Amino acid sequence: MLTATRDSVILHGVRRTTANDIAERAGISRMTFYRRMGSVENAVLQTLTREFRSYATAVRTGIPAGNGRENLVHFAVESVRVFVTSPLLASIGERDPEFLIPYVTDRFGSSQQLLLKEITSLIGLGLEDGSSEASDATATTLLLAVQGVALSSKVLLKLDSFESSLAELRKMLERYLTPGSRP
Repeated sequence: MLTATRDSVILHGVRRTTANDIAERAGISRMTFYRRMGSVENAVLQTLTREFRSYATAVRTGIPAGNGRENLVHFAVESVRVFVTSPLLASIGERDPEFLIPYVTDRFGSSQQLLLKEITSLIGLGLEDGSSEASDATATTLLLAVQGVALSSKVLLKLDSFESSLAELRKMLERYLTPGSRP
C-alpha cells in the first residue's frame, strides 16, 4: 500500500490521490485500505516516513570514514540533496506544499523525528571523539537549518546556486560544530 501511495502521490499529488486509486494500485479493496491506513493522509504520512527512513539509512551507510563532526556534516548535506532528488517530495513540494506547513510551523512529524534521532546520534559520535561541540539545542537547531535549505531548494535550483549553497551549508556546519568556535 505504501508503494501504491507513493506512486499515486508522485503522479497526482496529495490532494488528488484517492483511496480508490491507492487500493486499485495495491490490488486490494478500498475497505482493506481504510482498515489498514485509516485515511489517505495517514497513508501519505507513513509513505513519507518510509521514504525518509530509507534515505537516511542510505546516506548514513554512505558516510565516508571520518570523525563524528565530518560524518554529521556529510549526513546533513547529503540529506538535503536526497530531499531535492526524491520524486515523492518533489511532487508534494510542487503540487501540495501546504501539506508540509504544519511540519515547519507547528510540530515535528515522524520523518523529522527520525532525522533528529540520526543527527543526535552523530552529534554523540562527535562529542565522543572530541571533533564536535554541542549543547542540548544543537540537534534541533541543525535539523531546522537543514530543513530550511531543503525547503528552499526550488529557489536555489532556479538561481543555479544549489551546489554552491550546499557547499556553504557544509562550511557553516563545520564551523558551528568545531570545538572552540562558539562564543
